[in-house]
Amino acid sequence: MRAIGYLSQPGTHSSRTEHPAPVQPSLVTQNANFLEYCQCNGFEPTATFLDADTTPGRERPGLRQLLRHLNEEARGFTFVIVQNFSNLGHDATHAVRTVLQLRARGVQLVSLDDGPVDESSLIDLWRLHSDPDPDAERRRERLHERARQGQAIGRPPYGYRVGDDGRYEIDEEEAPVVRRIFNLYLHDGLGIRRIAQRLNEDGLQTRRGRNWSMVSIRDLLRNPVYIGRYDKLGVTVAANHHAIVSEPDFAAVGRQMAERRTAPGISHPSDFLLAGLVWCGEDRTRMIGVTRRQQWRLASGETAAATYRYYQSEARTNQSVGGYHTRRADELEEEVLAHIRGERHGGEIAVLNIGRDDTALAAETAVAVATAESRLRAIDRKLAQLLEDAASGDPPPSALHEAGADIITEWESASADLAQIKDRALAQEREADRRRRRDQRLQRVREDWDDLNFPQQRDLIEQLVEQVVVFDDSVTTQLKA
Repeated sequence: MRAIGYLSQPGTHSSRTEHPAPVQPSLVTQNANFLEYCQCNGFEPTATFLDADTTPGRERPGLRQLLRHLNEEARGFTFVIVQNFSNLGHDATHAVRTVLQLRARGVQLVSLDDGPVDESSLIDLWRLHSDPDPDAERRRERLHERARQGQAIGRPPYGYRVGDDGRYEIDEEEAPVVRRIFNLYLHDGLGIRRIAQRLNEDGLQTRRGRNWSMVSIRDLLRNPVYIGRYDKLGVTVAANHHAIVSEPDFAAVGRQMAERRTAPGISHPSDFLLAGLVWCGEDRTRMIGVTRRQQWRLASGETAAATYRYYQSEARTNQSVGGYHTRRADELEEEVLAHIRGERHGGEIAVLNIGRDDTALAAETAVAVATAESRLRAIDRKLAQLLEDAASGDPPPSALHEAGADIITEWESASADLAQIKDRALAQEREADRRRRRDQRLQRVREDWDDLNFPQQRDLIEQLVEQVVVFDDSVTTQLKA
């Protein structure tokens, strides 16, 4: 399993507050703690990102790079390790938002001070770090004492409920679904995507009445709670409650997941020229690159094989719902290149509205930035309200990741919009140079494309294309301004 460290520390000029954050170890100490944790727990440290000044109001380039890294890299069993939950944001709500952003990218989070950060412990951590009450430390100790006794903190995971003694006990309605998921994976050989499809086709839903997804199936299969192990707030209690699956079966599933992760023929999104740029106009979801390899026997007895690469609607790929909206990769990529070269109609170039009055233009940009920042603050208020609701039990804390998914998507979209506005403001200041560089890129696509290697081609496409929208009967390529 791979581990990524995120180190952060308030700047020396941080503003004083009525309730200052706990003193953090130095970045050097945090890095040493991260490496020691990896060595003791069998993790492979693969990267470290840091922010040396997390003063409220300042951007966190290290965190931004971490999220971008997770977007671009194949994750597999990847964990992000931090020193403390409070390292993740300038306040508790910001920290929760970061957790949800990480979870949306399919990685697990471990706090060296607080233990694994999962859905059921997230609300408790939020309470502890957002409560300025001087008794918060005593409440923290009471929570740790409950953890040491193996008692439930927050909502129990799917398949369990909280018994009279405060520990998990098996939910007889949900447990058969858990056993079925393990059996489908271990004994029937189904992958997590096919398992989600099977459950959804059979009308089985999650505790919140939603479709099963690849993420929910994957997290369930690797959660040791189902062999009776309790992990909360840095405390581990073996044989704490009745197991739903046996330890040999759980271990076998882990081995199979590791083997399938490294199996040949699995493509990473970065292998596709248009990765991250293609959207399905029918489903209004992103389209991701998929590779399938097939073999068959000819009449002569010989074996033939072929590889098929295409872009498919993410809703179909991850949840096995929606229509089969697909396009062959080579055909779609050629059509987009034709749009860029001007060989066909369909590409729509978005041009910046740059006037001659620089003062008026700067004022318009300032208004756009203020509006985008106001939108981000409103979304954070929406997240804070969701946390208040979850703390009251509706939605249950264990469903916080799912309930907050739309808010995180909205926040990342608004954040991207703000970044784009700032980028465009910079582009306005350097319009002549920007146009010159864009013309050079277009010329390279038109004249030198076949002489470029894949990374160079990919870089050109990312620089030129805003998005590609695919309908069943048409394709529209939108170029960046």
